[in-house]
Amino acid sequence: MKILRVAVGNSKEAFIESRFTEGLNIISSDDNNKGKTIVIQSMMYALGNEPTFPTSFEYQKYYYYVEFEEHGKNYQICRSGNGFVLSQGSSILIFDNVAELKRYWSKHIFSLPAIVKNQLSMIVDPVLFMQLYFVGQDKKDTSNIAHHGFYNKQDYIEMLYAYAGLGGEQLSQERIDEIKHRISELSDEKKVLLQQHKILKSKKAPVSYLSAESDRLAFGEKVANLERVRSKITELRKSRNASTIRKSKWEYTIKELRSLNRSISCGELRCMDCNSTNISFSTGEISQTSYSFDVSTVEMRTEIINSISEKIAAYAEEIQRLSAEICAEQEKMQSLMEDENVSLESIVAYKKDIFSASDAEGRIKDIANEITSLKSQLVANKNSSQETQARRVSLLTAILGKMNELYHQIDPDGNLTYTSLFTQRNEVYSGSEATVFHLVKLFALQQVLRHNCPIIVDSFRAEDLSTGKEKTVLEISKSINNQVILTTTLKHEELGKYDSIEGINHINYISHIPSKILNGRYVTDFLGLLSALSIKIQS
Repeated sequence: MKILRVAVGNSKEAFIESRFTEGLNIISSDDNNKGKTIVIQSMMYALGNEPTFPTSFEYQKYYYYVEFEEHGKNYQICRSGNGFVLSQGSSILIFDNVAELKRYWSKHIFSLPAIVKNQLSMIVDPVLFMQLYFVGQDKKDTSNIAHHGFYNKQDYIEMLYAYAGLGGEQLSQERIDEIKHRISELSDEKKVLLQQHKILKSKKAPVSYLSAESDRLAFGEKVANLERVRSKITELRKSRNASTIRKSKWEYTIKELRSLNRSISCGELRCMDCNSTNISFSTGEISQTSYSFDVSTVEMRTEIINSISEKIAAYAEEIQRLSAEICAEQEKMQSLMEDENVSLESIVAYKKDIFSASDAEGRIKDIANEITSLKSQLVANKNSSQETQARRVSLLTAILGKMNELYHQIDPDGNLTYTSLFTQRNEVYSGSEATVFHLVKLFALQQVLRHNCPIIVDSFRAEDLSTGKEKTVLEISKSINNQVILTTTLKHEELGKYDSIEGINHINYISHIPSKILNGRYVTDFLGLLSALSIKIQS
């Protein structure tokens, strides 16, 4: 993947950066606030990242554009609010949100890794995937991932496994913990029942007391299991209903586009110019900032209809997947309802204070069988995952080994040894150590995983990276096959230092007005870029 052009703007002001080349690119300026971070963040935001713009920059006011190349094909993508427009060749596709974009991206551009999250398999979002190749100016915490919230460090590591083809079909750690917890509960219940059975055989205990204790344990566990399954079914149904509603709206939209009616459910057809035949399709109900497309021509209507058809197909696929998961969970619920361990008869017996030694014996036998079954699952999972686990260990070892190798290249006298992809919370790197950590991590991931994404680091010399270390970083950057985009602020005596270094494409922002990278002279060209996507900005 290679970045060709980045643009940001609206109908009043804009900026376009189209000087990127293959290999090593360095954007520099003689001061902060010259627009380097805005360009980098605009690029990542257009590709689906969460916004991390300078606080003074009102990013919601603008459209974000990126042109990139992947496997010999050129793509143009524009983002406004939550909505995306993607163009490849003559095709134009519309996405309501990041989730839609990533599904299409993974299917048609290049495959994104999938991990198990909250018991569901999901394609990772750009905000996590980008951390394979991007480090921003802020949030350079070595002890955690950036934008940690929904995702965590383990999700990041699982993503690395999945990217390397080591995701596997093994039980999730969550499921393993559930099984172990269930075995513990059953073992406790068995102990109680064995004591009760002993008492019952001696005929010295009130039947009602024993009945209550036994059935209370079983009934409580059944209720808990049923509640867990019910909750999951509810969430899956919510997701399916949302997808179904979206699919229906877009189906109606296609119908209205074909008939050119003036009112549609998901967006609208309206006159761009009063009383003219110049008709536009607007995504006003879809994203925070609406897109408008001129659909006066049959060709453009066809493009929009094809895009919506792709979207409908994606929703249909999602509905089918969710329906399958709902069926699976419903089968679990049915199984629980049919579980003889806590049958309706058992509940009736509880109410009637009917409990005997034979009842206890039967329940003890059932518990033993269930424990055996659960333990078998753990053993089978362990056996099937041993090879995968060994390969996972090898992968992390290789990444850490490469990190340490690169670290000693950059800092031959350094005394650090990386033993994890993240530092401990109380482990604080001083000076440029954090910067070096992130740099060697990105380089190591590229060299071990062999991904083709560009390496992007905003402010790569933060914390006064020494001249010697910088030189080595640049040599490493030039030695890899991926495009590399770095930014830095130069001291006065350093101005022009990259102009004469072979293998560096120097993009100089020294002439930019502080805090005013966007201006009117780029507007015409910016609107032209959007026009090529058939986007008309609503002023």
